[in-house]
Amino acid sequence: MTHAKAIFFGEHSVVYGKKGITIPLPEMTVKATLIKTNEVQKRDEILQYICEQCKIDNKTKVVIESKIPVGRGLGSSAALSIAIARANNCNNIREIANRCEKFIHGNPSGIDVNQVLSDTPLIFSKNEGARPIEFNLECFLLIIDTGIVGITKNAVERVKNNYNKNEKYIERLGEITEKVITHLQNKDVINVGKFMDEAHYNLEKIGVSHPSNNEVVQICKEYGALGAKITGGGDGGCCIALVKSKDNANYIKNKLKEHGYLSWIVTV
Repeated sequence: MTHAKAIFFGEHSVVYGKKGITIPLPEMTVKATLIKTNEVQKRDEILQYICEQCKIDNKTKVVIESKIPVGRGLGSSAALSIAIARANNCNNIREIANRCEKFIHGNPSGIDVNQVLSDTPLIFSKNEGARPIEFNLECFLLIIDTGIVGITKNAVERVKNNYNKNEKYIERLGEITEKVITHLQNKDVINVGKFMDEAHYNLEKIGVSHPSNNEVVQICKEYGALGAKITGGGDGGCCIALVKSKDNANYIKNKLKEHGYLSWIVTV
């Protein structure tokens, strides 16, 4: 079993060597169970690749129990490969998960695998790897599902193809991550929220914000969120919103539901 993750800051810019900040979502889990059978199992391309990397034969049934929505930027693919590798008692789980992420996403930063394997928030970059970051904002984070499947591989490729136009926004996303660290550690939730809003603006500028992402962010801000933004690859998927109180989080959650958006509340 393993858990999901959310990117707090640094989407897409981590692909270009900038830092990203991620948090674990222990409430969202995936569990894999392996059952030996006498029949050849039918698997889709992704599951077949994961099984091959984990050296699971084609007569073993893989039963998956997941609370992580797929294609929403919450690390479902990394969590799946890690859960299957753990179920088969693989020794090189990180290597397996990284290979699977490359197969699924093309050019992943590595941020998902690191956070899914960790129970504490991380700062990550391609050059420096991952290290823990300690903070406790004493706030609540809404994880909001737009209902739109976002294909990270497509979003990453599109940003790459338009890099010359996107470069200044990618640079700014990297700067935001660097600047927000002190505010996170000082529990300065007002400025954390402001940086979330600015990060969403820059993600919108590089073309990864679906209209549903923008609507979710607008609803959250209208009803009292300190900040709101895309989390993950974008093109739909999920957004996150920082909220000061549990009552306000539930209020926003209900307003989102009125517009057809499901959400979960976690603590940060």
